[in-house]
Amino acid sequence: MQLATPIDIEDALRIDLGAILSDYRFFAPPLPPDLRAGDVVIERVGGARATGVSYEQDVTVGTYADSDADAVSFSNEVYSALASLPVRETQTQYSAASASLPYADFDPRTQTLCRQSFRATLITPGVKIEL
Repeated sequence: MQLATPIDIEDALRIDLGAILSDYRFFAPPLPPDLRAGDVVIERVGGARATGVSYEQDVTVGTYADSDADAVSFSNEVYSALASLPVRETQTQYSAASASLPYADFDPRTQTLCRQSFRATLITPGVKIEL
């Protein structure tokens, strides 16, 4: 019997989006201690099994900038890159990617940066396991 477990979507997106948008830093939790403008934090917030060997993975993506206007522009850029993943050559095969539009999302952990966030769902293959 073939079974699969979900991939580490936070790490996969960190690597794949980082290769597309190489001027920015991408992180899986926890937040880096030196968080700054141009940083992106990706966190899995749930998901579901899509098939016996693939998963719908829900993530939230937070983008940080020095001003609200910069945060909107930056978040839109990351949003567009994420939405394009199914048609790109990346280390992970994304069969689908859908996302809500970014919104202002104050982060109490940092008083000096503006954050925009959006939620996305990606369908990815699982990692095969043997039982």
